[in-house]
Amino acid sequence: MKLVFVTEARFIKDKEGRVYGNSSFNLNLWNRYLEAFTEIRIMARVAFEPDYQGNKDDLASSGQVSFIELPHYIGPLDYLKKYKKINQVIDSNVNEPDSVYICRIPGNIGSLVIQRMRKTGRSFGVEVVGDPWDVFAPGSIKHPLRAFFRIKGYLSLKKSVAAAQAVLYVTKEALQKRYPAKGDAFTTYASDVKISKNIIASSEKKYDKKEIYNIISIGSLDQMYKGPDILINAVKILNSHGLVCHLTWLGDGKFMQSMKDLAVNLNVQNQIFFKGNVNSEEVRENLKNSDLFVLASKTEGLPRAIIEAMAMGLPCIGTNVGGIPELLEQDVLVEKNNAEKLALKILSVLKDESFYNKQSKRNLQETQQYLQESLDRKRLGFYEYLKNNATK
Repeated sequence: MKLVFVTEARFIKDKEGRVYGNSSFNLNLWNRYLEAFTEIRIMARVAFEPDYQGNKDDLASSGQVSFIELPHYIGPLDYLKKYKKINQVIDSNVNEPDSVYICRIPGNIGSLVIQRMRKTGRSFGVEVVGDPWDVFAPGSIKHPLRAFFRIKGYLSLKKSVAAAQAVLYVTKEALQKRYPAKGDAFTTYASDVKISKNIIASSEKKYDKKEIYNIISIGSLDQMYKGPDILINAVKILNSHGLVCHLTWLGDGKFMQSMKDLAVNLNVQNQIFFKGNVNSEEVRENLKNSDLFVLASKTEGLPRAIIEAMAMGLPCIGTNVGGIPELLEQDVLVEKNNAEKLALKILSVLKDESFYNKQSKRNLQETQQYLQESLDRKRLGFYEYLKNNATK
């Protein structure tokens, strides 16, 4: 049986017809689904760039993986301009025979596809990976229509989840409480992160008193969801407390330059290092060489970056949003958008040898529940349920 997978992710096609994604959306991700399906068709935005030189690690198409290409757009205005064409493509591809439909939501594309599914009575599954109520919360983004997007996104996601025959959440509890499935739906949860035993650190990370500590954070800079501004301000505040930290940021995006400018304005440019997008091996190497992982997110699902840091035995600090409290203890959580409290939390962890070592040990143990084998069983149950209940 085939799978039609609907996603908000954006892709690029070169002149040879090869389609590329990024480190999160590539053949490694699709292989997860090919364990249950014979073929995958990805419904997503695809931009044609004939001279694009893609990284082979980001390749997203193959003999078993093809694309239903939606017009490429970025932002609400561009979406509205191409709305008619987007709907035409969707209408032509929502009744594929011998196929299961899975929509990764929230997102405009998933919502449009689900509207068609509800009208035709065709069964479908959803993967719930984020929360628009948090994404558009006050202070998270600056946009004149922020409040409208928040309410619209919340209601749309609530309706989409309630209509699905099967729901896979990336959190244990957080998303389930706000976006419940209908009573007879199949539900499960599984992190998007696959942790193999061979990438889990063989031992805990022991506290090492230093003159300069290395902090690391990971996340796209296409939006400000990961709170890079908050973390950069926290580094400045730490200087006034006599704790010097270097921050390494992994991830690229349109806000990188403004974050570099912020570092200059705060006179911490020599303490902030932006390395852009790196491959998985470089991610692990950077984590290995760090003393503390910090994620100052303003909204989250269940963040891959924290789990990868935990697997390296790194103590972690995060904000009290989304699924982060399911990963970390209360003692290492702070409220979002508060650089002062974040700085004080960093200070307390890096000045307490006993607590630091305890967190390292605890994080290594916690990653066991995110081992690939356990998560694969949950996902396979989700896929098999949909296959057995697909509308022919």
